[in-house]
Amino acid sequence: MKKELLVASALVSTMGVAGIAEAGSATMSGHNRVGLLGKNLDSSTTDTVSMSRQSTFSVSISETTDSGIAVSTGFDLAEENGGLDSSGLTLTFTDGSKLDLFEAGSASGSHDVTIPGAAGEQGIAASTTSSAPTAITMGGGSDTVGFEYHTVADAFGIDGFKASISASFNDDVAASTDASTATLENSYAVGVTYVTTAGDSTVTIGGGYNAGNYNSTVATKDTAVYQAGISAVTGDLTVGAGYASGDMIRSGDTGGTGRAATQNDAEMTSAGVKYVSGDLTFNVGMGDGESTDEALGTANTGLSDTRTTTGASVGYSIASGVSATLGYTTVDSDDEGLNDTGHSGSSWYIGANLSF
Repeated sequence: MKKELLVASALVSTMGVAGIAEAGSATMSGHNRVGLLGKNLDSSTTDTVSMSRQSTFSVSISETTDSGIAVSTGFDLAEENGGLDSSGLTLTFTDGSKLDLFEAGSASGSHDVTIPGAAGEQGIAASTTSSAPTAITMGGGSDTVGFEYHTVADAFGIDGFKASISASFNDDVAASTDASTATLENSYAVGVTYVTTAGDSTVTIGGGYNAGNYNSTVATKDTAVYQAGISAVTGDLTVGAGYASGDMIRSGDTGGTGRAATQNDAEMTSAGVKYVSGDLTFNVGMGDGESTDEALGTANTGLSDTRTTTGASVGYSIASGVSATLGYTTVDSDDEGLNDTGHSGSSWYIGANLSF
């Protein structure tokens, strides 16, 4: 009950003293990506080609109270491979700081540095039994009941510095006494970003730490992951790299794939380059994830799951809101130390993106 009271108190204390107009301001945005997707798995000598269609349609709603506090939320009518998805609630204060309520997310993930990578819909799905991470935001889970607070820009008198802190609460979840499932109870995270200049370059440094407690009485570790990244923009050239490492709990999925919960020791490295020349954008990126997964309560002494991706793409701006992409990616996966040919190979994509 305390989690409901905490969120309700924050909402009432910030909004209860001010009036809000009956109709908020709404904006819409979205895109439709249509193209051809090709795949060539190492387990097969036959290539496959299929149509790829990815769409989103989002609505953002906001209004400002009499006291100057902006209240905003939104929802996705369509979300690429998902359905309706509603956002939480965000309060933006007069000094520029923000408070996210409900589905607030992780403060660590809010400060991951954007690292260039190949654009396009090409790729090969990972095995459901592989625990190799695919992004430096690994282990950043949170419950929908929680908050995230973002400082103003140039916080604490430091030019280019900002920070966030978040927490989520799910104490009411029942404890699991077997090794098949583990549900996140509480999570806590911090994140920081610092932007500065070095010669002709703008340098962004970001990082964070995310901790999560699970309801399992069997697991001998919880989630504790840190991530850090850096990018430099010099004219039309962007170079970036990031790294994440730590312990993670992967919840079981007995109702879907039948995958049991595991506790993992994982790390992830990403790097990439982007160059813009007129209407053309060139991207090159790589990712290397590795994880040792064991049953809950078992020490991590087994063989590793790995997943290495390398990709490149060329984008062309045809008109305002219209672009074309040609991309190519290779994937090399190992599961428990053995090459997973069914989830390794190459993939290409050629298509158009229309956005509004």
